Amino acid sequence: MTNTLSSFKLKYPVILSHGLFGFSRLGPLVYFNNIIQPLKLYGIKCEATTVHPTDSIKNRSLDLYKQMNEIMKTYNTDHCHFIAHSMGGLDSRYLISHLDQNQSVLSLTTLSTPHRGSYIAKWSIENITERFYFEKFAKIRSIPFEAIANLTPDYLQTDFNPNVLDQPHVTYYSYGAYKDSISNVFTPLYYFHDILTKKEGKNDGLVSLASAKWGEQFKVISNCDHRDLINLGWSGYNAFPIYENIIRDLYKLEQDYITNPKLLSTFILNNNDENNNNNNNNNNNNNNNNNNNK
Repeated sequence: MTNTLSSFKLKYPVILSHGLFGFSRLGPLVYFNNIIQPLKLYGIKCEATTVHPTDSIKNRSLDLYKQMNEIMKTYNTDHCHFIAHSMGGLDSRYLISHLDQNQSVLSLTTLSTPHRGSYIAKWSIENITERFYFEKFAKIRSIPFEAIANLTPDYLQTDFNPNVLDQPHVTYYSYGAYKDSISNVFTPLYYFHDILTKKEGKNDGLVSLASAKWGEQFKVISNCDHRDLINLGWSGYNAFPIYENIIRDLYKLEQDYITNPKLLSTFILNNNDENNNNNNNNNNNNNNNNNNNK
């Protein structure tokens, strides 16, 4: 990147949302590693959120919504942007569709979010959680464990997506990532990659490109796995340029919004059949745009 982000300071804060088994900080580990602090050094207002690592999308979204309002209060603003990794993108979509009736969210950028589910979630339920009684143990200990079931293709495509509608006042961007192979045998992604390739094609070890595609613009990152996207991979991959690119897009979006704000009277109520049909048309248009961006 030749231009620094110093010339692209955003008016509104960026809220970062983590995925399954995620955290904001765990001892010396930071989920969005070497991403948040560098952004702040450039003058970008950004904060990471923390929700339950294995709870349902709905419950995680409720926590996310509370934190969103706290962050906006801290920065004395009524709008924000979301950048979400993996399951965090589904949490954010639910928040926008069902909770954010003040229309605070201007944009959502998802990074390898399984918008159409991941076969790995289905495989994990059948071969790990059920076989080793993880769910039964979680229930005994009163530990929420609905997250994996919420990430299956069946749940996302038949339950979630038809009822979690894109909002016309929000701009949706998405990124997908893939590696042709993962060589580190000490990471589960090594084994998941081959399983998912056979079922869904190119993927980052957990989420396929086909599932990650969503919204008005879709960009593909090559030679990058699921954890590389947050600088927690084993390969030494530097993900910060991805976030630089996102900030540039958000800056342009803000400039467009200032000169031509989207109407604030277009919030879609999810119990309206006519709006459901309109959203399906929007999704078809989005898919056409995505195909043009491939």
